[in-house]
Amino acid sequence: MRGPATLAARMNRLPLRLALVGCLTGFTIAQELPPLQQQPGSGNPPVPYFVQLPVGHQEGQCVPLAVVIGAVEGEEAARALATVQASELARRGFVAVVPVVASPPATSLGAPVRPWAPLCAELRQRYRIEQGGMHAVVDGDELAANLALDHRTEFQTFVVHGRASAEAAKLLRLPSRRVRTLTGTDAVAVATAVAELHAERQAPGAIGEVARVLDDFHDAAANGDEDRYFAILPDDALFLGTDATERWTGLQFRKEHRRYFQRPSAWTYVALQRHVVIEADGNLALFDEIFDNDSYGECRGSGVMWKRDGRWVLRQYHLTIPVPNDLAPGIARHIRAFQAGGPAPAAATIVFVRHAEKVDQSNDPELSAEGAARAEALARVLRDLPITTVYHTEFRRTAATVAPLCAARGITPDMVPAADVNELVRKLKRAAPGSVVVVCGHSNTVPELIEQLGVKGAPAFGDTEFDRLLVVRRDADGAVLLPLRYGR
Repeated sequence: MRGPATLAARMNRLPLRLALVGCLTGFTIAQELPPLQQQPGSGNPPVPYFVQLPVGHQEGQCVPLAVVIGAVEGEEAARALATVQASELARRGFVAVVPVVASPPATSLGAPVRPWAPLCAELRQRYRIEQGGMHAVVDGDELAANLALDHRTEFQTFVVHGRASAEAAKLLRLPSRRVRTLTGTDAVAVATAVAELHAERQAPGAIGEVARVLDDFHDAAANGDEDRYFAILPDDALFLGTDATERWTGLQFRKEHRRYFQRPSAWTYVALQRHVVIEADGNLALFDEIFDNDSYGECRGSGVMWKRDGRWVLRQYHLTIPVPNDLAPGIARHIRAFQAGGPAPAAATIVFVRHAEKVDQSNDPELSAEGAARAEALARVLRDLPITTVYHTEFRRTAATVAPLCAARGITPDMVPAADVNELVRKLKRAAPGSVVVVCGHSNTVPELIEQLGVKGAPAFGDTEFDRLLVVRRDADGAVLLPLRYGR
């Protein structure tokens, strides 16, 4: 028979067990949470925030962390959101943070805007974040979605709920991210989705041990902890960098990069995906991971870990920047030109136009007399360009818009269905350096095509705007948009 002391000890451990069950299963466990905290935040201007801790949280322990990004500005709105949404997340074992949103809203257009960068750094210093990446709970409103986009390198997952703005749709297209969308705003459903996403990367046994060491490795760099970082990358390890000349032993890497660890953060890599294979003897592990970084974007880390004196350490780490196949030929030409000391390869030029004016609002109308005149004007405006290819959709109005241009040049145009945006983007990305391509589309397809080529903030077409001439120059360094107008 167990005595009263043993029973009391078991009862004292019950809340922690219930919290773990709630995190893994997504069920809400009735329990009394610690009081909601309000923090002044850091930065200039500072970003204050509310934080709800889970039951039994202890300083220094690894814990999943979710940031709730609301669509309403002000302290009272953040407090109300924390009372409902943050509480549900905390009941599943998460530290839940609700920043106070302030105007003017941050946007993703133009240069990157990261007003919450000091806040994210503060959260990494204050909490040991399980899996190394925060989770974002995002209201689908434009304001909240833009804030999430501007800080996307901090988050491994997104749960988007409620309203569905165009900015929220961009979150769904982020590479390698795990994203859940919910039509409603129910706090229980949202918290359950976050817990499920977090559980997807939980791994048992030796695989989980290796994953946690890699998370600790990245966390040490993010917090400028030199000793912890190089305890995992020992002196006799090998680090291969992105440049072909970058091959260091762990000792050489430490000497070369020690200056970065004099800062609050050396660098921050947030793992998005990871694969680990344990060899048969249980003492060797092969891994590869995809992560995001502010400077380099999506990167891949791969290598070998081995168990030395009972703990996992790196034997080799190889950092690379994966190159999409469609971009590889252009980047290869860029590298060859750089190594030869010659000029960079010429950019491909893509000219986008909307179809000209149409006779009526039917599904597949002809051009009006005004539209036919505009098609002739397009042929004159582009007469001096060395056009190699012309694309239009299956509709008569786009074919007629480029017909005078094609007739004057002796070009047979290619038809790509309006709905097959991805296929046309693939074709455009393969355009040879120095080539000139003309694309005639629609008010709802041209901006999407331009954005998928890497231009942020493609201008929209008004209902009566048929005179936009949008020129995109694209090379290995990216894409640049020159907006023009033609005709009357």
